[in-house]
Parts: sequence; structure tokens; C-alpha cells
Amino acid sequence: MIICSCNVLSDKQLRKAAEEMRADPNGKVPTPGAVFRHLGCRPRCGSCFPSVIDIIHEKASEEAETSTSEQDQADPVLRSAAE
Repeated sequence: MIICSCNVLSDKQLRKAAEEMRADPNGKVPTPGAVFRHLGCRPRCGSCFPSVIDIIHEKASEEAETSTSEQDQADPVLRSAAE
């Protein structure tokens, strides 16, 4: 689905760019402007920013949930020692 009509960017393109930025240890924090620059574009009207922000955060929150789930499955002795 096209999210940015000014630059004709799809949700898949934006999601992939945000994932690439997150995977790069020396990369920038994925913000809407940084994601656009990563794709070689510039934001124009900005009306897509709320959707771009949602796309950026949906993957980040999935990763956070996975990390929390992995911690919950850790050895109970280690978990109680950490508390």
C-alpha cells in the first residue's frame, strides 16, 4: 500500500528501510526523516508521518516483546537473582 504519495513509497519499502537502519550497528535511529533519507528521498508535505511512525514502531515493539518473552523464559534461579 502506498503510504507516501509525494514520493510514492509503500509500507513495505518503509518497513524494510527501518529494519535495515535498526540492523546497522552504526546506523541512525529510524525516524521518519532518517528513513526517507535512507531511501534517497526527502519528506515533502509530511502528511504521511503518522503512518511512517506507526510502521517504524510496529517492528520495534515486536522486537521488544520478543526480548521480554525471552527473558521470561530464562532460568528461574537466574531470574530471581536478577530481581
